[in-house]
Amino acid sequence: MQIKQIINNHDKKIADNFAHNEWKRFNKKLAYGWNTKKYTFVILEDKRIVGYSNIKINGGAAYLSQIIVSKEMRGKGMGDLLLKKFEAIAKNKKCHIAYLETSEKHKEALKFYKNHGYKTIANLKNNKFHLTWYFLGKEII
Repeated sequence: MQIKQIINNHDKKIADNFAHNEWKRFNKKLAYGWNTKKYTFVILEDKRIVGYSNIKINGGAAYLSQIIVSKEMRGKGMGDLLLKKFEAIAKNKKCHIAYLETSEKHKEALKFYKNHGYKTIANLKNNKFHLTWYFLGKEII
């Protein structure tokens, strides 16, 4: 037996397919059944993207992987619109929790999410890029 590092796209595709099929079989055996749904939204101004969000729904949990608002549009409600859309999708998909993560470098984002009712679930010190990362969550009612 040997451990092999995957270094090319062809082998990565084969490995990812294996993982997907095995995970699917494992979940079926335990009577878990869900498919991750992904959504991407943009805010356009004069055909130019000024806001972006990326969302994943997995089972009863909604994950906001990104909100990005162009610098010149910050403070104008774009983040509010994207966060409300995220929460509306979560509610529509009958999720019980919405969660996200941000780092210590994004102090404005941390304040923004807390102002919208998100609570710190966990802090991971010296995580990605050797920064503290905050995991925030909010119950969806």
